[in-house]
Amino acid sequence: MKKIVVAVALLLAASFAFAQNGTFSQTRSDHYAVLSEIGQENADNLAKQLEGLFQLFNEHFRFDPASLKGPLTVRIFKDKNSFDAYLVKVVGVTKNDFVYLHYPTVERSELVIFQKSGADFDSALAHQAFVQFLKVFIPNPPLWLRDGFAVYFEKAAWNASAQKIDFTGNDDWLEHVKIVKQEDKLAGPKALFNMSADEAASNNAVLYPQSWAYVSFFADGSDKRYNRLLWDSITKLRREATLEENQAAIGALFDAWYTEEGTQKDFISWLDTRKTFSELITDGVKTYGEKNYDASEDSFTKALAVNKDNYLPYYYLGLIAYAKNDYSTADYYYKTALQLGCDVAITNYALGLNAYASNRFTEARTFLAKAKETAPDKYGAKVDEIISKMDASGK
Repeated sequence: MKKIVVAVALLLAASFAFAQNGTFSQTRSDHYAVLSEIGQENADNLAKQLEGLFQLFNEHFRFDPASLKGPLTVRIFKDKNSFDAYLVKVVGVTKNDFVYLHYPTVERSELVIFQKSGADFDSALAHQAFVQFLKVFIPNPPLWLRDGFAVYFEKAAWNASAQKIDFTGNDDWLEHVKIVKQEDKLAGPKALFNMSADEAASNNAVLYPQSWAYVSFFADGSDKRYNRLLWDSITKLRREATLEENQAAIGALFDAWYTEEGTQKDFISWLDTRKTFSELITDGVKTYGEKNYDASEDSFTKALAVNKDNYLPYYYLGLIAYAKNDYSTADYYYKTALQLGCDVAITNYALGLNAYASNRFTEARTFLAKAKETAPDKYGAKVDEIISKMDASGK
């Protein structure tokens, strides 16, 4: 313990020496030593987020925290310029994003990050914090496990109000993997399990997303055989083993219970059941056109789970609610679509029809007038016809 304290003190001293525009605040948590150029509150909050990530990671890996020889060091800079200057000083080069600097001892190793916007910060932190977590316990993990899980956890976001990590999975790479499949470039499981660092670097566009896909297939698929393969693979990893030895251990496990052809076939079947955002939109538009509103609603709701910032699912969910005479829900979806950038004319026309159907005639006139003003050629005659009906009925 004395050596750990001395090592942390030396790291902190180095931080003080390096900082030119202020000092580094420090906090210690159960598993982390956080050094922050931003201040004590930042260090304390970051330590809480890191502990939440550590707990999430270890729910999957079940490593023994007592085996750690010291805290995991994380150093945060106030901006990218300070981050760059530090990396140039300690390793001679800079990086585009957060980086984990791994050395033979945990005391010297550190995750180096910088302040940036919320979602980008959370994603980059979760990715590199996982790399740090894994390599502290297993210095030479199979690359598919390292890279696949690093991407898998990228949507693990800190919920400040609840003081916990929110994690619902990550499908951001799904479309890319499907393109790799369409191009007939999918690697077999054994090639993936045994890829070298050089192979990963030279074929990153294929192997990186496929590593994520296989981790997702093993972790989240309904076939318990592959859930078991993942957990058994993790138990085969050894701290003292080389990359090749850890790969060989998993390879032997795979050969004993699985086949290359069968696993790849099951993986592709699983992949085909997963829908990208564009596929969900296509399905939703098709079933809406067929007036199968329940199926269409299901597709667009799933599309929102993938991308809540795209206006198209909201607009179609508004159409579906309108078709079901649920005018208040339709109003909400249309207005949300408008806020997210949906076409002003078409959305105001839909809002006008919806208000007219629900006897909100003053609002209907406002929305319809906006639609006519924005696109007179397309909506002028249609709006005039509806306005005439309202005038004729005294509405």
